[in-house]
Amino acid sequence: MSNIINKIMKIPEPVRQGMFFGLNSGVITTTGLIAGIAQTFSNPLYIIISIVSLAISDGFSEAYGLYISKKAEKISDDSINPFYSFVSLLITKALIVLSFLIPFIFSRKLTYFKNLSWPFLWGAFLLFILDYHLSEIRDDNFFHYYIPHIVILFIVMGLSKWFSKMIMKLE
Repeated sequence: MSNIINKIMKIPEPVRQGMFFGLNSGVITTTGLIAGIAQTFSNPLYIIISIVSLAISDGFSEAYGLYISKKAEKISDDSINPFYSFVSLLITKALIVLSFLIPFIFSRKLTYFKNLSWPFLWGAFLLFILDYHLSEIRDDNFFHYYIPHIVILFIVMGLSKWFSKMIMKLE
């Protein structure tokens, strides 16, 4: 396992920042989207379209937002590092968001999405990987990262599900 940690440490800082940001954001935003939209529609195409749209729009939005933020952070920095962060965040976020479509490879049924088992378990697994590696490279306690991530995941999923049900009652 230390071999993987050494490889992560060798990744240039701006690329590593984009990857960690993209993985975190991809999991949280996609589970929230699925928790809300899966409660309202019974057509799997709505979920597929929503997830692909999220991968594109949120991926570019956050990647460019990070790029601009890094430019504003170090005004005299003319390096290509902000661009590396942009690219790594965009690719990571798109791949993570699109990975939530894996169940559709095997079935078009929405059961795993409606009961939120797939989004939660897949999200918790991806966050486990992120937090494990982050705790290893920082030499911190794993649970200092993972427990808040799981709490945030529950809050986002719960609020998204609740609001979607409340809005559907207005119909």
